Amino acid sequence: MTVIDAYTHVLTEEFYETLLEEYDFQGLSGDPSFLWNVERRLDHMDEFGVDKQVLTLALPPLWRGMDNETALELTRLANDELRSVADEHPDRFIPVGTVPRASDAFLAEFDRCVDDLDMAGVQIFSNIEGEPLDRPRFHGLFERAERHDAPLWMHPQLYEWTPYASEYMEHRLFGWPFDTTLALSRLVFGGVVQEYDFDLLAHHGGGMVPFYGGRIDSFYQTRLDYPENYADTDLPDLDQPVSDYFREFHVDTAVSGSVPAHDCAHSFFGDENVVFGTDYPFGPGRGRAWIESGLDAVDRMRADDDARAGILGGNLQRLVD
Repeated sequence: MTVIDAYTHVLTEEFYETLLEEYDFQGLSGDPSFLWNVERRLDHMDEFGVDKQVLTLALPPLWRGMDNETALELTRLANDELRSVADEHPDRFIPVGTVPRASDAFLAEFDRCVDDLDMAGVQIFSNIEGEPLDRPRFHGLFERAERHDAPLWMHPQLYEWTPYASEYMEHRLFGWPFDTTLALSRLVFGGVVQEYDFDLLAHHGGGMVPFYGGRIDSFYQTRLDYPENYADTDLPDLDQPVSDYFREFHVDTAVSGSVPAHDCAHSFFGDENVVFGTDYPFGPGRGRAWIESGLDAVDRMRADDDARAGILGGNLQRLVD
C-alpha cells in the first residue's frame, strides 16, 4: 500500500534569504530552517512508512499586501525552488506550484507551473487580498485548472475578521478553517463549481463543511421555500442538491489526529474524496507528531480496508495521474 502525504509545506533557504536580503521582508519571525530540513523530513517519512509527500510552499500570509510586481517575481522564484527540491528526490516528493493572485501575469505562471515545471497542480488561497474567490476577476484560476486538468490545492489565507483575532492565535486555529469553509461556500453559491470543471483539494478536512452538511441543505431549502423572508439573499439556480456540489471537493485529513474529525469528513465527502494529509512540518515535534497521530487516526476511523487504502494514497494518486 502506497502512503502519500497530500499536504505538506516547504520553504528553501535561498527563497528565505532572497526575501530578507533583496526585499527586506519583515513578516517572518523565529528560525524557519525546519522548513528546508530535507534530511529530517525524509527520516520522519521513513520512520512512519510515508512513501511520498506532496510539497507546497509554506507561509501564505507572506503575500498579503505585497505589490504585484514583487509578488510575481517571488512567485516564480518560489516555484523554481520547490521544483528543485522535488528534483533532488523525485521518488519521494510531488511538487505543487503556488499562484497567489489571478492577473494575466499570474495566470501565465499557472501555465508555466503545469507546462514547463511539470507540477502536479497549483496551490491557491481561500481569499485574495481579502476578496472572495467567486469574484469574476478570479475565475481565470478555475478556467486554467479546467483547461490543464490540473488540481487546485486550496490553503486558507489570513483575514483580519476582528482586531483581537490573533491574540491567542485564533486567526489560524479557527480562522483558517473558517476561511476555508467560507471559500468553499462561495465557490458553490457563487456558481463557480457549476460553471467550471475542476478538482480542488481543501486543507484541514474541509473546515466546517462536513460537520454542517445538514445545515447547508436545510438553510438552502428554507430560502427556496420562503423567498419573501430572504429578499437580500442571492441564490444560484443549481442543477442538483446543494450539498452534492460541496461533495465534489477533495479534502485532506490534516485535523491533528482527531478520529471523530476523520470520520466526519469521510462520512460527508465519501471514500474517494478524502486524502491523507498532515500539514508537515508544522505541529509538535516539527511535524513528527502529526504524521504519527494522523496515520493512527486513519487506522482507527470507521472505514473498510479499501476506503482506508484510498485515503492513504490511492485517492491522491488518481487525482494527480
